[in-house]
Amino acid sequence: MGFEIFRKMDWSALVHEYDLDGKRLLPWDGYPMPFAAGWCVVRPNTRSEPHVQIDQEIFIALKGQGRLVIGDAQYVFEAGDIAAIPKHTNHYVINDSDEDFHFYVVWWDKFIAGDYMNADIAHLETENV
Repeated sequence: MGFEIFRKMDWSALVHEYDLDGKRLLPWDGYPMPFAAGWCVVRPNTRSEPHVQIDQEIFIALKGQGRLVIGDAQYVFEAGDIAAIPKHTNHYVINDSDEDFHFYVVWWDKFIAGDYMNADIAHLETENV
């Protein structure tokens, strides 16, 4: 195989952005996909930055409990829960607890999907040469 097929999580590589600590995990080199994804940690007694994005997102709660705010609605968000974040909708996560809250985010838009399709077409064209 020409690409890495297994990776361990490098907890020291978390980056602080959107007022949480996270790591962008997908896509990775050699394995194109039409979406991107990352691991997010909202630290105790903090919240992520309220923001609006042009892409659509799915949040999957992994560990702990928080509150997810989507537009004017607020939800208890705990391990096993999944939420769809519509594009152009303000959203953020609140962690009122004394424990880290972990969730996984998957996002996509026409630009990410277009890059994937263009790479796939280029790959098919080189296979048929």
